[in-house]
Amino acid sequence: MANPNGRKGAQFETDVMKFLRSIPGVLAERLTKAGSKDEGDLVCVVAGKTYILELKNRKALSLPEFWAEAEVEALNYAKARGIGEVPLHYVIVKRRNSGIEKSWVIQDLTQWLKERQ
Repeated sequence: MANPNGRKGAQFETDVMKFLRSIPGVLAERLTKAGSKDEGDLVCVVAGKTYILELKNRKALSLPEFWAEAEVEALNYAKARGIGEVPLHYVIVKRRNSGIEKSWVIQDLTQWLKERQ
């Protein structure tokens, strides 16, 4: 991979996947890149519930852009599998000068409320 930003992003994806896998009962897998049909960076299953994760390791934050991408990719994931309901999805943002466990988790208020009902 010639793009240094791509390498940083790929390494962040691998690191988050390994971190999630280190937690008992959590399954995590990287998803294959598919251009406009991307389905997210990671799929994570916790207590039988599937989550789609879009990971970002960038200096500049563009939360509206990141969130829009996560929404589209979660929809792509559901469509590719014939799932009626789009899985809950999150943007995971690498926090500078911090470990993976200190990454930020982004979602919108509507989804946050849906999780709690």
